[in-house]
Amino acid sequence: MSAASPLGDLELIRTGALGAATAFDARADDPVLDGHYPGFPVLPGVFLIEAADRTVRQWARTHAPAPDGGDVELAAMERCRFHRPVFPGDRVLSDVSVVDSAAGLLFKAVVATNRGKVADMRLRYRVGPAHDQEESTS
Repeated sequence: MSAASPLGDLELIRTGALGAATAFDARADDPVLDGHYPGFPVLPGVFLIEAADRTVRQWARTHAPAPDGGDVELAAMERCRFHRPVFPGDRVLSDVSVVDSAAGLLFKAVVATNRGKVADMRLRYRVGPAHDQEESTS
């Protein structure tokens, strides 16, 4: 992901055949929090989606049925609901589980802090051959 992401490296908590979990800290000194929202800093929701996506990709490195060393690609976000804000200093856990693998891969993701669930989503991925970074940018 982008170097502008406040997530940094996600800590892998667990991975198995049916899903994975990662964690990160919403750093209080991250500049993205200053502008979102002034006087009431919260982590933008797009970073919760990114955390779930990166957790799925971490899982896929060892468990996806990808042909020829392929990769997974986010095809659709079928559902995304935010329940409460993530504040500076919060520890955030992203937990994803495989729901269906008949037509690609469908994941249920729950993102939480110590105050409870902050977001849930359903993400659909397609499995395909690995893409060269240069090919995907041209």
